Amino acid sequence: MKDLTSFTLSVVQELEDRERFGTAHVYRSALRAFQRYWKTRHPQEEIRMKKVFVAATIQEFERHLQERMLKLNTLSTYLRMLRALYNRALAAGMANYVPGLFARVYTGTRTDVKRALPPADMGRALAISPSLQQELRETQIWFALLFLLRGMPFADLARLRKCDFRNGVISYRRQKTGRQVSVQVTAEAAELLRQCADHRTNSPYLLNILWDESRYSPLGSRNEYQHYQRVLRNFNRKLKLLASALGLSGKLSSYTARHTWATTAFHTKVAVGIISNALGHSSVKVTETYLKPFENEVLDKTNKKIIAYVKRCTTC
Repeated sequence: MKDLTSFTLSVVQELEDRERFGTAHVYRSALRAFQRYWKTRHPQEEIRMKKVFVAATIQEFERHLQERMLKLNTLSTYLRMLRALYNRALAAGMANYVPGLFARVYTGTRTDVKRALPPADMGRALAISPSLQQELRETQIWFALLFLLRGMPFADLARLRKCDFRNGVISYRRQKTGRQVSVQVTAEAAELLRQCADHRTNSPYLLNILWDESRYSPLGSRNEYQHYQRVLRNFNRKLKLLASALGLSGKLSSYTARHTWATTAFHTKVAVGIISNALGHSSVKVTETYLKPFENEVLDKTNKKIIAYVKRCTTC
């Protein structure tokens, strides 16, 4: 396979065979982005890998993504996927080694976007409102559980099984990293778990988030992944309505509770290593990405204080 399309699709198939549908989806998206770029530059040419993995092409692809006004993290994702394909092709002897091939394009992660809620807003989100309509009240319970269960990701909350909750402790393997995580359930969280428990005997799930008798598929299957994606999109849509109904100043998404838990822990002087373990991160570097917006905010406040101090001194 000397063309990028065939090679990428073979990688996608391998990932799907290993039930890594999320990663496979990102590879597909990156391939489509590169195909759009290639069509504008070489409409009649096949995407030969020997022409792809050269510095000029990589840098031109980045400029194409910039011209399309993509968000910086999206641009970085596509370039990182292309880099991962290059490394795979290199290992398979399908590409030549080029020193620093991706050194001059952006493959980082933008960390200046603040996703955490202020403590007052998070407090309102945790106070389950009896006046909300049933659908939004259920959404608020799910969101509150994400925070109360130590910043649990929605992908893990939705897939908790009945057997994962024993003797006041939830023990589960993270969908993203495979790490084993155990969480002591507080009395408040236990009550919310009771309120949205899935009591159907034919459902394996602890909560009433994913079970659909008409379309049940085994955990890890393609159909289960697609069903989860539909549930996730619906959850995020309802969270926007919930933020408005509660009068919150910040935006809500499935990530907000997790980022808020991490930022609050950092703000209350919890060590970054402990936060990393609590969240089940693969490394402290991932945790630092969560916390960077908060650190930048502190630095900006410090900068304003320094400027104000100097101005006061000039009037003395």
